[in-house]
Amino acid sequence: MPLDPLLVPLLEVHSSLPPAPEGKSAAERRRERDEARRSADGSPYARYIEAAPDVDEVYEDSVPPDGVAVRVYRHGLVSAGTLVYYHGGGWWSGHPDDSDTRCRTIAAGTGLTVVSVDYRLAPEHRFPAGVEDCYRALEWAAESFGPGWLGVTGESAGGNLAAVMALLARERGGPSLDLQIMEIPAFDLTLSSPSIATYAEGYVLTAKELRWCVENYLGGHDPADPLVSPLFADDLTGLPPAVILTAECDPLADDGSRYAARLRESGVPVTHVEFEGQVHGSQMLTGLLPVARAWRETLLDSIRASLKS
Repeated sequence: MPLDPLLVPLLEVHSSLPPAPEGKSAAERRRERDEARRSADGSPYARYIEAAPDVDEVYEDSVPPDGVAVRVYRHGLVSAGTLVYYHGGGWWSGHPDDSDTRCRTIAAGTGLTVVSVDYRLAPEHRFPAGVEDCYRALEWAAESFGPGWLGVTGESAGGNLAAVMALLARERGGPSLDLQIMEIPAFDLTLSSPSIATYAEGYVLTAKELRWCVENYLGGHDPADPLVSPLFADDLTGLPPAVILTAECDPLADDGSRYAARLRESGVPVTHVEFEGQVHGSQMLTGLLPVARAWRETLLDSIRASLKS
């Protein structure tokens, strides 16, 4: 299916932005992104995103012993359970501010306590530093807000981390998960999915940017390590039910379909929805795209269904 014509404004904004400068470090690029986020203008995509719903309580906390920062969202008198959220940003950038709307939407729409994790970033803190932060935050959330329903979720790099958390929880005998939700996720950091070549240029996320992200994250570590690339895990049995939401015109699209197939083969219940004509990041554009609003409802409905099961 061709690219959704409603995405033209997004692509125009994206093409107007300065290209990723050759030779500029991840730290420099992150600093520029953080400054832009805090500026009066904010994100260039902000006008395409619906306002976040109100929630009853939002507060910052710290996970001992290393002080991993988290942001907690709570709505309603009684929590329906806990969902741990991992932001995107290619493992080298991103902040809970970037996913604030998503977390508020989930908390308000499901009654869950949402814990957004500010994990350490590459290349200053390469794999497995961020993974260990994410896992400790998952343990802390289970200890702090359990017992009860518990899930993990994230977008893009955060979707990768959510899948890794499900593997680690099984391997380490950690918290029992009821659901794993991965949006526009990366599951194969060898970058061998066919969609990476198909949508290498002109669809927001590029193959070149993906390679740069992986190099910064891994610094020479084996990209086929299952805790980097869950698609290469020998055994996927016993993992929690999965929801995988992908965009058709995304270099990472085939990562989602390949992982969904492997999970099914392993007996794990999977819901995989690919949104036609969409790009990496379409899911956030709820003020522009009817499909982004449908995507959001698919996410919320998947959580509600799990809570009822």
